Amino acid sequence: MVRRALFLFAIVCGWTLPVLPALHAQQRDVRLIEAVKRRDQKAFAALLQAKADVNAVQPDGATALAWAVHLGERRMAEALLAAGADANAADEYGETPVTLAAANADAALVQRLLAAGGNARGARWNGETAVMIAAGAGSLDVVRQLVRHGADVNAAEPRGGQTTLMWAAAEGHSDVVAGLIELGANVSAASRAGFTPLVFAAIKDDVASIRTLIEAGANPNVALRSGTRPVIVAMQYQHTAAALALLEGGADIMVRDRAGSTTLHLAAQVGDIKLVRALLAKEADPNARTPKSMAPAAARGGGGFGRGGAAGEQTPLMMAARADHEDVMRALVAAGADPARKAQDGTSVLMAAAAGARLTTLKYAYEIDPHVDVVTTTGNTPMHVAVALNGRTQPEVVEVIAFLADHGARLDEMNRAGRTPIAIADGLPVDLAVDLLTKLITARGEVPKIPSKR
Repeated sequence: MVRRALFLFAIVCGWTLPVLPALHAQQRDVRLIEAVKRRDQKAFAALLQAKADVNAVQPDGATALAWAVHLGERRMAEALLAAGADANAADEYGETPVTLAAANADAALVQRLLAAGGNARGARWNGETAVMIAAGAGSLDVVRQLVRHGADVNAAEPRGGQTTLMWAAAEGHSDVVAGLIELGANVSAASRAGFTPLVFAAIKDDVASIRTLIEAGANPNVALRSGTRPVIVAMQYQHTAAALALLEGGADIMVRDRAGSTTLHLAAQVGDIKLVRALLAKEADPNARTPKSMAPAAARGGGGFGRGGAAGEQTPLMMAARADHEDVMRALVAAGADPARKAQDGTSVLMAAAAGARLTTLKYAYEIDPHVDVVTTTGNTPMHVAVALNGRTQPEVVEVIAFLADHGARLDEMNRAGRTPIAIADGLPVDLAVDLLTKLITARGEVPKIPSKR
């Protein structure tokens, strides 16, 4: 009545009154919530005895029960429920006591909340359900309780389309993965991006889940929307165990990544000797080639293994040489890899090694491919690519240059871009390479075609 009288008086006088807060908001009693947040058992008990409102809420909608559950204060939560606290009160994010208990993997509290009428199918504002949250937290007990009370194991959150089984696989909870399958989870469900539970398990390097999923019917050759297969995903993450498990489960060794590299190319490039041997044992082609490059030579920086992009038609042996993996090179050669093969632009195994390997690997490359006079279609020689660091130190680069020079490699040729090894080293810069090449050329009684500008 007071507010109405003031309102009428303001209209008569032409005043503008500020909006007054609602009476119930002014009288909100959050003392119980504060006692829970402080874990103040004495104040909490006194407020309950004084019949404080157990369902009072903070501005964000959180209740005393929500805070008790979040903080793992079971005794407080029990007392609140006994006093009539709402087990389904949701804050502005849709968080309920059930979802909070699920996040804490608190099976005992979930059981109590469900008995008090908590909704097992509850979800946050973004569609993440309580059972998803429990699966991500790794609690099979909570998952089972929620499912027994009506939670849907195959529900998908709307944004990414991920299911409970995906949540469990993504976190590497293999026991939850197995339990969800027993509860009827769909092993072939795919997210909006095409990720299946098996893909999530591959990303996590969870061998147990991979085997469980495949045994339950998951397709080891399912394609993501990008076309990538699970074994490629595992290899891109350098998860050897996952890749081996997928291969054992029937993954196709002939699949390629989006760049056209085979599984053997990828394993050779990262130096995964265990995986290389496994692929070779399954008769992967040691002479497989990457696709031809459609880019003009100039767009590749004048060379396949130098500073520019990689040339097409590379073999696993070239990739292993470039990445300084001598053990992988030896395994490939033993399996029939041909050291005489060249990439699309004429890059050889020796040139690949010169571009990124250290001296020991370079010596082996020379042993199987002693052609130091190779020239690519862009006019690059082994010395042009040898001056680049590519993960090496300057002294390591100098060792490679010295070895090539000692074995007759040309020192001062100009490529089609009009650059000599010194010019390339000068621009990087790799000062020790510039100094050594200048010294070697001068010792022959010659003058560098493009002297250093440094």
